Amino acid sequence: MRISLLILLLLGMAGCHPRPIDDMILADVALKAAQKVKAEVLAPDTFRRAENYYLRAKKDFNEGYFESAKKYAHQARQTAERAEYQSVMKQMELKGGFAQPEQREEQGSEFE
Repeated sequence: MRISLLILLLLGMAGCHPRPIDDMILADVALKAAQKVKAEVLAPDTFRRAENYYLRAKKDFNEGYFESAKKYAHQARQTAERAEYQSVMKQMELKGGFAQPEQREEQGSEFE
């Protein structure tokens, strides 16, 4: 009898996944950081993908699928960070403050 209860207890604990609250917060913060640098305009495809991952993470979290929510929150954070980076690079290009490696070589040969 005790062994049966122990097995049931262990199986019940194995099925419990901790709520990925930290992962959800990090994904939300990454999306907000991307919004601040106008990623929805300057890197729209990547930003939209990040938003979709985050919405899926929220849905799974609310439905109790914590492992899936964690996976999608992680993807949302990574994709939002990529959108933020793309947006910052695009802003620098538009301001003329960033030259691609090929452009640097060409610029260097003009001054020789």
